[in-house]
Amino acid sequence: MSDEHIIVIGDGSRFRPSTSVDKLQCHHCNNVVDTPEEVASYPDGTCPDCGKSWTAETKRHTAITVTAPEAISGEA
Repeated sequence: MSDEHIIVIGDGSRFRPSTSVDKLQCHHCNNVVDTPEEVASYPDGTCPDCGKSWTAETKRHTAITVTAPEAISGEA
């Protein structure tokens, strides 16, 4: 894995940032959308696949990934 997304704390502890992803599933056609623009269109916008408006029954999925310290490696 790349070290570009590692947060290094002053004491040398290393963490990966927490992330989250929101997805909407259209009630009419089951299309799943996940771009910020599409998610932001809920509940007033329309599904980009079928063109029907989102409804109160639209399924919203949120995945949150939390972090823990990286395992310590190296030699003494």
